[in-house]
Amino acid sequence: MLNKYMIDQPVACKILENTIRREKVSHAYLFISNQYSKTMDLVIDFAKKVLTYNIENEKLKTKIINEIDNGSYSDLIIVETDGLWIKKESIDNLQKEFSKKSIIGNKRVYIINNAHKLNLSSSNSILKFLEEPEKDIIAILITDNKYQLLDTIISRCVNINLNKDKIKTFNKEISLKEKIANNIFNNEKEKNAFLEHENSEDFIKNIVNFIIFYEKNTHQTILYLNKLWHEKVKEKKDIIIAFDLMIMFYKDLLNRLFNRNIENFTDYKNEIEEMCDKNTIEEVCDKINIIIKMREKIKYNVNNKLLMDKLIVKLGSDNCG
Repeated sequence: MLNKYMIDQPVACKILENTIRREKVSHAYLFISNQYSKTMDLVIDFAKKVLTYNIENEKLKTKIINEIDNGSYSDLIIVETDGLWIKKESIDNLQKEFSKKSIIGNKRVYIINNAHKLNLSSSNSILKFLEEPEKDIIAILITDNKYQLLDTIISRCVNINLNKDKIKTFNKEISLKEKIANNIFNNEKEKNAFLEHENSEDFIKNIVNFIIFYEKNTHQTILYLNKLWHEKVKEKKDIIIAFDLMIMFYKDLLNRLFNRNIENFTDYKNEIEEMCDKNTIEEVCDKINIIIKMREKIKYNVNNKLLMDKLIVKLGSDNCG
């Protein structure tokens, strides 16, 4: 069942196969997707193996697999985002369902997709679930950015790192918009919505222009935030995407400082080269960490203007050069 992923994910598949075969399945797993496009398929196939491993009746095994494929198997629950975040209510409903006795199997699995979108209250709820695991209940969390999860959640899970997709371009040039969509979105619907939106390219350009302006003017950027940011980035979901774009851009700057190729923002090679003269590796790492931490605050309905003021101040602090 996991053999189909062996070429893409040899290490992960061997780890998972061995844990099932030795009957050493952990109570919690954290899959770090790294934008691997088949992450959910792999996770569901892993869940199928876990849920059917000790069932000798082939008809029953086939029935369970078919029900999982149809989304009707009661011992496998998948939790998705509700709007922008995974809310506490979703975790409460999950716990309520799993308080009932299993009807068919002896194991139960729940999958939390985009676990980095747990807000503070839902994070605490799932943490309690992980800290007091019930026998034969297995948690699987999926994220493309584990650093947005509570450290206590990460430490209570077996971490499974997946490899990125092997990009096959067939001489087709991948646009910046496509690269960004592939990196930022773990959900095909969100990815396609971004790619099809008529203003996506302008949005990307605006965020890059903001970074370029900041790198040239640092603290003075606060005086121009309305024009550079607030008039262009208004919705919460857009603020999150904008922060993800900034993280991607600074990672490309870091690539150049390490004498590696620019992965995404090749259209801005000259600007990135200029920034290399004004930034050290340590400073760029600090900037990335600051943006990641500030991005986390978006979950808590902070004021956008105050958030950006604070970001500019922190980016320009002594710690960031």
